[in-house]
Amino acid sequence: MALTLLIIFLVLAIIGVPIAISLVMTAISYFLIQDEIFYIQIIAPRLFSGIGSFELVAIPMFILSGDLLFEGKISKSLVDLANALVGHIKGSMAIVTTVACMFFGAVSGSGPATAAAVGSVVAPEMEKSNYDKRFTAAVITASGPLGILIPPSILMVVYGVVTNTSIGALLMAGIGPGVVYGALLTGYEWYVCRKRGYGLSGVKFSVAKLLQALKKAVWALLIPIIILGGIYSGMFTPTEAAGVSVIYALFVGFFVLRTLKLSNLFNILLNSSMTTATVMLIVGGVSCLSWVLTREQIPEMLTAVALADVSSPIAFMLICNVILFFAGMIENGSACILLLTPLMFPISQKYGIDPVYFGAITVANLAIGMMTPPVAATLYVAAKITKVSVSSLVPTVIPFVFVMFSGLAILMLFPAITMTLPNLFFANRF
Repeated sequence: MALTLLIIFLVLAIIGVPIAISLVMTAISYFLIQDEIFYIQIIAPRLFSGIGSFELVAIPMFILSGDLLFEGKISKSLVDLANALVGHIKGSMAIVTTVACMFFGAVSGSGPATAAAVGSVVAPEMEKSNYDKRFTAAVITASGPLGILIPPSILMVVYGVVTNTSIGALLMAGIGPGVVYGALLTGYEWYVCRKRGYGLSGVKFSVAKLLQALKKAVWALLIPIIILGGIYSGMFTPTEAAGVSVIYALFVGFFVLRTLKLSNLFNILLNSSMTTATVMLIVGGVSCLSWVLTREQIPEMLTAVALADVSSPIAFMLICNVILFFAGMIENGSACILLLTPLMFPISQKYGIDPVYFGAITVANLAIGMMTPPVAATLYVAAKITKVSVSSLVPTVIPFVFVMFSGLAILMLFPAITMTLPNLFFANRF
């Protein structure tokens, strides 16, 4: 039965049926195959119960906060800060792009939003500096996924809700992987730019310029401090922190930077609602299919097989990473977590793998999937911004994919990179 359901789901997904509808139709197909049509009446209640969790309210709040900051042009101040910080290095604009994406990731939680916000600012500047358009697009493609690692992270929230893991600890766990990926990307970008002669402007580092840029960007940089500080201090829960981030984004956009207008709000709310609806429908669809899988005892069967045939936690993690990579290539991160985590997570617990570490590695892996076709959300964003065809961009992106894989390997070899901050600040999470 498990194989039959998998085939039905894959066929529906391949022919272009939206993922949420594919999940529900797979559940309905199960009842039809089992000749239990009367069970179809549970679909609607399961769908709504799946999205009824209080913690899930954090997702639309973080999405809205990111959209408000994007429309408020706050990305420009973060790019200026990154430029003041690393603009004196050869190949600086490529490095500025990655550093700026790390900064913007700390206020958006979304990979595509980070790529769009930063890419739209740096792409014209890189073109003026005679950077190759495909290299520019590849840098944006690879740097955008940092937005789902540096807290706040929408995918970390989804994983936390699905596995009942401390969201605060998960957000902290994203910092290490984000820094590792960022460091490796900037190193590779420096090498390529030095080899090709990009960005040899002779600009000198200026403390005065850095302080001036920091002053302008301080309102944006306060967001992760407020969110993580509030959660760690116990002032509010992650869900409440998401609501605070929306109020803060409105305050900064309307009264501090004055880059938001009332006329912008309708389109901002509309875009945020559409993104939220997409995620929530998938959550509801997964809830329906999960009921079917549980009824067939498929998670228990997979656990038994894994414990019998996989020799160690490391081997299990390697298998999970291969599955997650290919899943990330064909579906968005939220869907991958909602579909695969309920199957993988119980097995990881049997092997004694820390749930926070498993979640961080899962999101770090899916960050790579955001830049690999056919889905490749940040790749399409970068191609649109730079006006480069996707087919010509893919070969330039491939080396960046290997750079990210080397980062994932480092995170696997040295778990302390991921777990030091969660263990320090959330030692009592269990």
